[in-house]
Amino acid sequence: MIRRLATGTILGCGIFVGGNLVTNSPAVAQETGEGAQREEPALLFSADEVDYNQELQTVTARGNVEIIREGRILLADTVSYDRSQDVLTASGNISITEPSGEVTFASYVELSGDFKDGIVHDIYVLLDENTRIAGSGARRSGGNFTEIAKAVYSPCKVCEDDSGSTTPLWRIRAARVLHDAENKTVEYEDARLEMAGIPILYSPYFQHPDPTVKRQSGLLAPSFGSTSYVGQYFSQPYYWAIDKSKDMTFTPTYTTDEGPLLATEYRQRFDSGEMEIVGSITNDSDDDWQGHIDAEGRFDIDQTWRWGFDAEQASEKTYLSRYGFESPSELTSNLFTEGFRDASYTRVDAYYFQGLKSDDDRDTTPIVLPHLQFHGQSAPAKYGSVTTFDLDGLSLTRDEGTNSHRLSAKAGWELPHVGSMGDVTKLSLSVRSDNYLVSDVERTDKENYSGYAGRLLPLAAIDWRMPFVSNQGQYQQIITPIAMAAWSPNGGNPDEIPNEDSQSFELDDINLFSHDRFGGLDRAEDGFRASYGLEWGIYGPQGGYTSAMFGQSYRANENDTFAEGSGLDEHLSDYVGRVTVAPNKYLDLTYRYRLSNDDFSARRNQVTATVGSMDTLRLNTTYLHFTDEAGSEEYGEREEVYFKAERQFNKYWSGLAYGRYDIDETDPLEYGIGFVYEDECFTFDGRIRRTFYEDQDLGESDEFVFRLVFKTLGEFASAAGL
Repeated sequence: MIRRLATGTILGCGIFVGGNLVTNSPAVAQETGEGAQREEPALLFSADEVDYNQELQTVTARGNVEIIREGRILLADTVSYDRSQDVLTASGNISITEPSGEVTFASYVELSGDFKDGIVHDIYVLLDENTRIAGSGARRSGGNFTEIAKAVYSPCKVCEDDSGSTTPLWRIRAARVLHDAENKTVEYEDARLEMAGIPILYSPYFQHPDPTVKRQSGLLAPSFGSTSYVGQYFSQPYYWAIDKSKDMTFTPTYTTDEGPLLATEYRQRFDSGEMEIVGSITNDSDDDWQGHIDAEGRFDIDQTWRWGFDAEQASEKTYLSRYGFESPSELTSNLFTEGFRDASYTRVDAYYFQGLKSDDDRDTTPIVLPHLQFHGQSAPAKYGSVTTFDLDGLSLTRDEGTNSHRLSAKAGWELPHVGSMGDVTKLSLSVRSDNYLVSDVERTDKENYSGYAGRLLPLAAIDWRMPFVSNQGQYQQIITPIAMAAWSPNGGNPDEIPNEDSQSFELDDINLFSHDRFGGLDRAEDGFRASYGLEWGIYGPQGGYTSAMFGQSYRANENDTFAEGSGLDEHLSDYVGRVTVAPNKYLDLTYRYRLSNDDFSARRNQVTATVGSMDTLRLNTTYLHFTDEAGSEEYGEREEVYFKAERQFNKYWSGLAYGRYDIDETDPLEYGIGFVYEDECFTFDGRIRRTFYEDQDLGESDEFVFRLVFKTLGEFASAAGL
């Protein structure tokens, strides 16, 4: 007997629900009057037309068939279900959506009732990130493994070109592909990697994580190349996903001139913080063991306190540059703890330094243990006054040279005031006590000093500014005269106090109005001084603006507190200022300058500019010039320009060119070009670079680097240099 239902029927004993049928039992359907079971639904079934054959125990559904069971959804034009065999067949516009989001399309399927086992014809699987696997047929088992014959894998979009070809940019063809949904892997047998339909690589076996995997243990893409420092080399990294909170990368590298090298990178997250340790080790051509470490950790103790460390060390000064690691001029190791509470801050540090310049000597490099800092500030009292307290303790030692142990304390009081005309005034009073125990302090034309040294530094200062605002239509113009005056006793820098933290200073627009323009505590600005200047700005409705600042300082005493050429070694300082022009997103220009107080000649010029956009052409330029009188302790006269031009040529291609030139010597310092191609499945970028720097036993170099990234598979990189 065949019964036809117009809107749906059940594949087991169940009931109609809203025009659909819900089932959870293999029993034959009964009339609802005999008592339908209303247990937890296991299957939801709907179709335009359903035939039910009681004798053959089959159900045939046609038109917009939809079956939902255990989180899986099957859509098809026609579905037939044999209840006695628990076998379901479907044809026509078939799609099966897994709970994970994976979708399988086919022309014909034969499945078990729970959709976990079966065969599929003309299969097409859509994975995460639009990655696709297609094949002539497939076998499904356990709801986990999908084995596809004569398969093709690719994340690339298939678009018909002018010749009518629909070949993706790259794909993997294989005799057999196995997708393991539980372990999230894709395995290939007799695999060929094709670019634009042309085979370029073959492997009898190949495996990679499926696109849903963000991290999994395994080999990463190798790299190879050649440099004048290590010769030819080959690197094969291995990634180890230890667990959810930590992982590690091992990168063994073989070099023809310097022997093998092993680099490691370890990362771990804790409930209270995180840690990362990078290191390397090698036995070089001189049979010496060399290596480096670069570690960082940050950990919360509680809501107020945290601690951390930085560990940076290298076995020799040029090791990092020789083997391609980032190489600063100084390596700093630091162990610290710090606390934040209300308006107070406390920090305790220990420092160890390693200089990488040719004249750096470990015996004269200081060790800081400890450095204690505390800053506290009261809540605003009557009239808004605020009391501050600062404490600083430092112990600095060397194997050879000056040792210094310092304890400084400072108490301050500030009273801000806003006048009826809009003027803003702040009165500051403070007193600082510095106490030193020193040894072997070098003094000009005197013997070295060892013993106690101290000073008491009272300070009185007043700051004033008065903005004038003018609204001009959609634009707002602000002119602000600024003035500062400060006084502290003369003679605040006795030669028994060593200068460890205030050795480099230069007057600029940033520190012009500071009460004490030294960056540390070992040197203090003394006597009467005053600064005055003018700020101007005009601001548009869309965020564009143009601003300028100009100012000068006056010191009553002309002494050696500031070095010659610093800009503050005379009564009247050099002029300093800044001009910024940023009317829209296509132009951002800043010019900083320092001009002689005698004839307005430039002693320091710095220009940074960004012009244009990536759609047309974006230019980034930095120009730097300072003369012998500019007061640089590291360089003499210097004039240099850096530029970079970038262009996004179309949706996929972009390029850049850059260079750095020493104008004074008319010589290039470095230059290079680069390009990037990137689409939804592939990235190809490259860079050609030549540098003219010399660092001890390392000379000029040429470098060629390119990188191929097959998205969802990995990347292939190469570098070559001379």
